[in-house]
Amino acid sequence: MKLTTWSIRILFLSIFIIIGTYILFYETERYESQSTVLLSDLSKKQEVSLGALLGDGTEVAKDSQVLEIFIKSYEMYKHLDHKFRLTYYYTHDQIDSYQRLYKDALLPQYRVNKKNLLKSYNRDLSVLFDNLSETITLKFAHADANLSQQILREIIFFSDKTINDFSRENAKISLKFIAKQVEENRANFIQSIQKLIQYQQEHMTFDPMIDIERKSKILAELEADLAKREVEYHSKLKTGWNKNGYEMKTLRANILDLKAATKKLKEELSGNLKPNKKLNSSVFDYKVLENEMEFAKEVYKETLINQEKLKIEVSQNAKHLVVVTQPTKPDAYTYPDKIWDLFTLTLILLFFYTIIMTVIAILRDHID
Repeated sequence: MKLTTWSIRILFLSIFIIIGTYILFYETERYESQSTVLLSDLSKKQEVSLGALLGDGTEVAKDSQVLEIFIKSYEMYKHLDHKFRLTYYYTHDQIDSYQRLYKDALLPQYRVNKKNLLKSYNRDLSVLFDNLSETITLKFAHADANLSQQILREIIFFSDKTINDFSRENAKISLKFIAKQVEENRANFIQSIQKLIQYQQEHMTFDPMIDIERKSKILAELEADLAKREVEYHSKLKTGWNKNGYEMKTLRANILDLKAATKKLKEELSGNLKPNKKLNSSVFDYKVLENEMEFAKEVYKETLINQEKLKIEVSQNAKHLVVVTQPTKPDAYTYPDKIWDLFTLTLILLFFYTIIMTVIAILRDHID
């Protein structure tokens, strides 16, 4: 039993020495460059200020998530591989044998293929989105400090270019759709104008409201003249004028004519004549057509504005990655954290050693 205990201790000590030696002397030291960027949509801002650059809440968060997916994608890896030979880096002695990929590896996770190359790339990459400030923190680790900085710069540059390509492509698709809407809304607007003109021609009026205003003015003048004639008539009667005289008959006839004209105008204004002559009905019909024309005009105007906005988006870089902090050039390696890794290794080995020794003690007591 003592031999077994010492054998286990030697085994765990050997494991600690082997892994510890790897961590201290063989594991690749990787230098991590870091940068903070902000995704802004300048097409929706009138002024470029700090407040404007902060974007638009949920939409910025969604765009940032899409950007994160692209940065971690194989398309980004291919672009970086073309410029910085990442495949060569992950398959040669620039990194240690444990993290390296091999063409003829027996274990699938060590074979050189798209999946494992992308996995190695994402192991060195970190993309963190902060909901509060809506900033994106990018990190990339490489065995060469200069290359880690250059690669991170290229990630930012290519991401900025690609997200603008996405935006312009979406704008082109939307532009095709809104062009059809412009034609439809233009046709509706022209049709509403034609209906209004046709109504004006049929009713021989430019605007029924103008007729009402004109007739109301005439009515007021007639009523004033009627009141004046009645006062004159009654005054002459009191002063002894013969009511059967020619002048009094003429004055009385004028009063009757004024009353008839006044009554007719009041009936026209109040809508008590035949249906085809009612001003109130004419005003209602005219206002309906006029409002339909104004609505069609506003819809057409809005689609034209949206079309111009989309044309601007197609022709310019609407979305932009604002670099808050430039990619840093690390002056010391970031990974591995040798002290922490050794401490963690010690805890793990002690944990398993304690379990094994406890099991052995229980078995020994059971045998005894």
